[in-house]
Amino acid sequence: MGQNQSQIDSLKEENLLESSQEQLVKNTNQIAELFNRTNTDSSLFYAQKSLQIANEIEYKLGQAHSYFIIAKNLVEKGQFEEAIKNYDLSLNLSIEEGDSLNTLLCYRGLSYVFSYGTSQLKGLDYSTKALELAEQLKDSVSLSVIYNNIGTIYHQLKDYESALFYFQKTLSIELQFDSPADLAISYSNIGVLEVENENYEEASSTYRKLQKLLPDVDNPYIESYLYLSLSGYYTGIADYDSTTYYINKAEDLCIENNFPHIQARVYRKKGEMFLKQKRYKESIYFFDECLELSDSIGVSEEYPEIYSMEANAYAQLGMYEKAYEFSQKASASFDSLKNRKIASFLGKFETEQKTKNEIQRQQLEQALVDQQTENDTFQMKLKLVFALVTIALLLFSIAIVIYFFLKSRKNNDILKTQHTVINQQKIQLEDNLQKLELSEKNLKKLNATKDKFFSIIAHDLKSPFNATLGLSDVLIQGYGDFNDLERKTIIGQIAKTSESTLHLLENLLTWASSQSESIILNTGRQNLRKLIDKGVSAYLGAATIKNIHIQNNIPNDILIWVDRDTIKTVILNLLNNAIKFTLAGGKIVLFCELKGDFVIISIRDSGIGMSSEILDGLFHIEKDVRRDGTANEKGTGLGLILCNEFVQKNGGKIWAESINKQGSTFFISLPIYKN
Repeated sequence: MGQNQSQIDSLKEENLLESSQEQLVKNTNQIAELFNRTNTDSSLFYAQKSLQIANEIEYKLGQAHSYFIIAKNLVEKGQFEEAIKNYDLSLNLSIEEGDSLNTLLCYRGLSYVFSYGTSQLKGLDYSTKALELAEQLKDSVSLSVIYNNIGTIYHQLKDYESALFYFQKTLSIELQFDSPADLAISYSNIGVLEVENENYEEASSTYRKLQKLLPDVDNPYIESYLYLSLSGYYTGIADYDSTTYYINKAEDLCIENNFPHIQARVYRKKGEMFLKQKRYKESIYFFDECLELSDSIGVSEEYPEIYSMEANAYAQLGMYEKAYEFSQKASASFDSLKNRKIASFLGKFETEQKTKNEIQRQQLEQALVDQQTENDTFQMKLKLVFALVTIALLLFSIAIVIYFFLKSRKNNDILKTQHTVINQQKIQLEDNLQKLELSEKNLKKLNATKDKFFSIIAHDLKSPFNATLGLSDVLIQGYGDFNDLERKTIIGQIAKTSESTLHLLENLLTWASSQSESIILNTGRQNLRKLIDKGVSAYLGAATIKNIHIQNNIPNDILIWVDRDTIKTVILNLLNNAIKFTLAGGKIVLFCELKGDFVIISIRDSGIGMSSEILDGLFHIEKDVRRDGTANEKGTGLGLILCNEFVQKNGGKIWAESINKQGSTFFISLPIYKN
């Protein structure tokens, strides 16, 4: 909650100064999304407030997002019909505006809502639409949600094998991400199947994993759902004290947050516990309460099981007419779920999935053959590049050492000669001492540069090569032991490591060129906005992965007098750092101001900030201020050194301001173009 509240407060402060109505809608919707994790009423309030502004300015994308958030909150409140209306409004606007991501989210939401009613066919239809779009967008999170929804429908149809298959597909995706709530739901779904099949030993292991994740789940709706899942397990093993404990925790959250759908499940779990304890009248009472509440909010997916359990309770009491009546209801409600259309739809869906999987398998096999050939060529090139870079750096370092050794020896000879006339040449001696100190300082800096090079070569450049070779070897040796998803994951890691290594090598060679004065500046008139836009576009993909919003406020009419390539390198490095040290869901803002003959560009992020010790060590090669990014991105500390060099070569300055855990701002002053 602490991190959410901090983001909410920051957005509220931003809204007080925001002049753009569209940005105001975006910020308010973001506040509503953050509240959705902790407070449904507050989330609804801000989503409706955002919708009002969006309607006034006819901002359709903002309207679509607002309707979507309202629908999500109405689902948690058990208002399913209203939720469907809002999902439909959001979906139509999203399709009209070409917003594929929000379209996908609406399909997911509608699939989830219809899975709770009698319209299972609609739920399946929306699931397949969502699945197709998620595969196009390569959205792994959405794929896990869709597989979970399909598994839920199979579970309701008592096809446990198919349900388990899709729940495990969901779990395999979610294990790759750091989302305790989603992972806990997957374990819960699998645990429920194990309990229903009386596999209590396996269920015990599954629920232990769920309980470890519970403290990190900060969504009361999901918490209450997980508590009820645990209560079902403890009812199964006849630990009724634990059952009561978890039912009460779930009911407290339902009362506090008004979750009628979960409250209906609370009644069901109480009924199940009393039935297992042979307290039949009490079980019938709570089953009736569950049916009444479920009927009032239009939720019917659990009717077959409830009718069946209530029929059992009446039979145990000797009330056979009632037992027969509820047995008939159970049969009828199950038949309404498992109709021919649904069976036909599922059969067609599974056939399409098998065909698609076979095509993907063949494509992957061919891709692996091509990748192996490419890897062999790439390894040979890397070895050659590595050898050439190593030789060049060694020669460069040796030349520096020899140069300063000879220069130092010459200075010493001069000092010995002047020692005899020290009184007459005191002023000259002091001057020479200052020169010697400067030379010594430069030598230390050059030694630090040499050490930095060797550190990068010995560790930062060597490690990714080892990682790439290791992953390739693992894939070659154990190819048949991995499934398609695992192979894709390993190949993705190889590509990511290779890309990172290439970026490091480019920085290293650029730095070496800078130090050897082989970089020639070609200064000329440049449009600042276009230069910044190129840098932003290069990192939009990385920002999207971390859900980071980049706001470029640079005007279109500012011209600067710089070398395009070196300043482009500066902008790319600074944007890369801002994304690296900004948490998911954060923001990066670029703006500028004219000051005399210079323009001051600032790049402000909402990231983790820097301590004063790290801030003081920036732009100094002899100081090691390297840190991992918020998603464990690695760095060498070379980027900021390059930025400092290139900005100075272009007649400007670079500096930074930061508060630990509150973000950082980097400033660049560059000369403006004078006509």
